[in-house]
Amino acid sequence: MIKLKHYLNGYLKLHLTGFSPERFFNMCRKHDIEVWNLECREDGYECAMTVDGFLNCKPLVKKSEVKVRIQKKLGLPFFLYRNRRRKLYFLGVFSFFLILYMMSLFIWNITLSGNYRYTSDTLIKFMNEEGIRCGMKKSQMDCDYLESAIRTEFPEITWVSAQVSGTRLLVKIKENDVLSSIPIKDQSPCDLVAEKSGVITKIIVRSGKALVKPGDQVEEGQVLVQGLIPITDDSEQVVAENPVHADADIFAATEYKTVRTFSGWNVLEMDTGRKRHGFFLQFVQSAFHFLPPKSQESKWKFTMEEHQLTLFENFYLPVYWGMIHGKEYNTYERPYTEEEKNDLKDKINIQFLENLREKGVQITENNVKIQENGLEFTITAWAAGEESIGAARPFTPINDTEEINKTDERSGNND
Repeated sequence: MIKLKHYLNGYLKLHLTGFSPERFFNMCRKHDIEVWNLECREDGYECAMTVDGFLNCKPLVKKSEVKVRIQKKLGLPFFLYRNRRRKLYFLGVFSFFLILYMMSLFIWNITLSGNYRYTSDTLIKFMNEEGIRCGMKKSQMDCDYLESAIRTEFPEITWVSAQVSGTRLLVKIKENDVLSSIPIKDQSPCDLVAEKSGVITKIIVRSGKALVKPGDQVEEGQVLVQGLIPITDDSEQVVAENPVHADADIFAATEYKTVRTFSGWNVLEMDTGRKRHGFFLQFVQSAFHFLPPKSQESKWKFTMEEHQLTLFENFYLPVYWGMIHGKEYNTYERPYTEEEKNDLKDKINIQFLENLREKGVQITENNVKIQENGLEFTITAWAAGEESIGAARPFTPINDTEEINKTDERSGNND
């Protein structure tokens, strides 16, 4: 704080020689004349003193018989006086702070925290649809509306806090790990049909009438459990059928197969060792790239590091820069080796099984093979497993009264 005060008021750097400089410093202290940065030199002393102190120390200079010479005039007043004719310089400084102020009226960075179930890209896309994006005016930002909109659009988010700090929009989110309400169970009448073909291995019916048994071959769309319960009389005759919501655990043995065909020639990339380095600069939407020229016949891969200009912790500006790194490579073709074919086969099979497990298929048998076909080869992965295949299909039960009326009309029994 004292250094800032000295700079704003201006100060002098002095050089002292003479009979008794020590006496001069003692008298300055007695008369409350501020002296600092005192250094002893071979030819005398150097120190710093305020302008007022320098004007008031003239009697002390005569008493102590020293000579005082001004080496430098430092501080804001002297700086402005030396540059009083540089109008464009001060215009540039004024323009800089004016632009900085104008940039501070907008939001240039959006930061999300606490989101795990929803990605930042998903939330940013939703905010863009709501008109909230980088580059908007802070005066148009309604934090209460944003908080309410996020909670409405994403029910799993139970708490949202949005605030503007500097040129930064901070959005803090808390997600609910527990269901806020118990979902209502669907009890509408329906059948259970097969989602895919297979052989029934196990069926446990809790509601409805089973139409298949273990060992039966079923096709996709076939009714497995009917959502009708027959009602019989004393003579075991069906007098009515009660529609219910069919419910059962139905498992079947299913089969899956994937076939991938590849050219017998493997395209490889070889690094030539040549590199290119440059940088880019972006202001708002305008970007400039600076890279050495490259040959039109060569191929390059580029990576980029991006940084955003930040003056303070929450004061971001729409200025981006970074380094660009490029590596040259050549491509060539050669036949697949047996080891490469086996590696490719294992990779395809592992991905194939992972996709089935994600669907809930319990793998019981797996086989993968390679077939050569001239200049091509085919990888075939096959798997057998067990999975749940029952899916609800709603139906509209026939009204008993309507059925009786239709029967009477057909028989000609009109009253």
